[in-house]
Amino acid sequence: MPNLGGCIDVDIAATPFTNTLPIRRLSLSEGCTTELTMAYVPLPSLQMCPDGQRYTRIADRRYLYESADRDFSAELAVDEDGLVMDYPGLFRRLV
Repeated sequence: MPNLGGCIDVDIAATPFTNTLPIRRLSLSEGCTTELTMAYVPLPSLQMCPDGQRYTRIADRRYLYESADRDFSAELAVDEDGLVMDYPGLFRRLV
């Protein structure tokens, strides 16, 4: 899809697992920020589109996720493998 040129990672709306892709790939140091364009997959339409996102590593296992074009942000707690354990208001790992 030409409109997704430059997108390396995918962000599927229904799961926090896709947040792990850039977290692991980038291996940011604490205090570092990066901006990405993701291939975003909204549900239920599945009409993929580019989506600007920003990730900042704020602590050893915490990241600030921010949408570049919406007023949305969330602090994500991850485990030692970078898998999201807590996405406030949306997801929480039970085990």
